[in-house]
Amino acid sequence: SLIVVDGGQAQVNAAREILAERELDIDVVSVVKDARHKPRDVMGSETFSKSEEYKKTIILANSEAHRFAITYHRHLRGRLK
Repeated sequence: SLIVVDGGQAQVNAAREILAERELDIDVVSVVKDARHKPRDVMGSETFSKSEEYKKTIILANSEAHRFAITYHRHLRGRLK
């Protein structure tokens, strides 16, 4: 199992803390963005952040989640006009 958070080290730490409180052993990673808000790297669990194949898959999933959210938000805005 893996949890991908949107944010930096603080969000990774917060997710880990919540999981520890509930005695859950789930890896947590975050997608690091560059200055233009483009995915650059993955940080967090070494199992996932050191593997190029995992990084590629995590970044793709993150990009798709953002694309879906933006499309849905635009759809809602269009219906409210």
